[in-house]
Amino acid sequence: MNEINTYQNRKVVWMNYRELLEDKMPESDWICLMTTSASKPDSDKFDRFTREAIKSGILEFKGHGKFSELLHDWFDETMVLMETVENHSEIEVMTTWHNDESLAETFWQCFFATCLPETTDYEKLKIVCTDLDGIDRKEELANYLNQFKQGWLPKT
Repeated sequence: MNEINTYQNRKVVWMNYRELLEDKMPESDWICLMTTSASKPDSDKFDRFTREAIKSGILEFKGHGKFSELLHDWFDETMVLMETVENHSEIEVMTTWHNDESLAETFWQCFFATCLPETTDYEKLKIVCTDLDGIDRKEELANYLNQFKQGWLPKT
């Protein structure tokens, strides 16, 4: 887990997808921004990610890029399966997809357009960012944070 910076009292960290699959997720209160565009993700690995993310207290999942709607659908399908077939208690994870928005616009939403539960511990809230294609976007995200601090707003 590589800390990028903090903005709006939310710590932003970068994690490689393989780290997330190796159970190195935050322990609670986190938002995941996952981007992908080069190749269709592996559904079994993503199902494993979803289940581990739910166990570790993910609050919101934002898919970005070419396969973002697919990721959103897979996440939702796993939640429904867990609740209806596996008798898991109600899962309160908001999921969104962002096919036609820039990474900057979707990242901005992690700070200003979230649907977090009342039980959120804002002192511990983290935004975990990853790229399924293996692209290291730490520097790009750090640049976006600097722009946000200068008042950048997404296109309306």
